[in-house]
Amino acid sequence: MKQSSFDLNGLNQTPVIACGEQPQQRFENYGASALSDTELIALLLHGGINGHSALGLASQLIAQAGSIAGLASWQPTDFQRLKGIGLGKARQLAALIEVSRRMMKEPANGAPAFDRPETIAAHLAPITKGLEIEKFWVFCLNRKNRLRKLVEITSGTATNCLAHPREVFRAAIQHGATAIVCAHNLCAAAHRLCYVTSRAM
Repeated sequence: MKQSSFDLNGLNQTPVIACGEQPQQRFENYGASALSDTELIALLLHGGINGHSALGLASQLIAQAGSIAGLASWQPTDFQRLKGIGLGKARQLAALIEVSRRMMKEPANGAPAFDRPETIAAHLAPITKGLEIEKFWVFCLNRKNRLRKLVEITSGTATNCLAHPREVFRAAIQHGATAIVCAHNLCAAAHRLCYVTSRAM
């Protein structure tokens, strides 16, 4: 079988790949889990990229983001910086990232009780991943500490964010909360930790 060859001095060039090694064929033969990060992104880019190599663009995306996880914070304008990705494709990629983030938020086995910091932090993890600004949220809970509504109270800068108690309690009253949890991500911290507090209504 013809082996793959890549020109490391020209990421814009199309890699020469045997037919059986194309991402589409590998997906059909082995499933999505067998594909590399570059191949998965290339499948998303397939079609509508103005004649540019999907694999080449995928390689550039990962290289510029630092890793596939680095794409979590990208907006459509970030994707459009690469020649070959237009506004429509950039919006699709950004939308896919948001869909993935929301899927990670959904509980696997019913609604959890938000009565422990670990549960709250785990719920916020996919939301805060990739954020480059600080935000302040309120978990509006029912009498069993289950989530009625997660409300973003304010969005600040890379180093601070202001939240007035009036807005916090307005959200709680609006959504009929019997308890609330306030959460704030810290972008300046090495691991973007969340500080969490709770108070009964």
